[in-house]
Amino acid sequence: MRTGLDEGVYEVFARKSRGEPLRHIGYIDAPGDELARVYAWKTYDEENWFEMCVVPRGAVIPVNRVEGPWAKNVPEGTSGP
Repeated sequence: MRTGLDEGVYEVFARKSRGEPLRHIGYIDAPGDELARVYAWKTYDEENWFEMCVVPRGAVIPVNRVEGPWAKNVPEGTSGP
């Protein structure tokens, strides 16, 4: 569930070839998952991507940092590893 300032913010990941790892290439704002897919493809179409994925920012759970854009996603009572 997306709430607050990150409502409709999606992180964009892509790889240029099958063997490469996914890498973060940016973010987009979209009112829903389907439009997020379209906006990401149209925004980052300067490369011939093998694969591209969008992830709602609210779904990203930080592992070792409790500050920054994903700080609100840290479960309560957790301070990191």
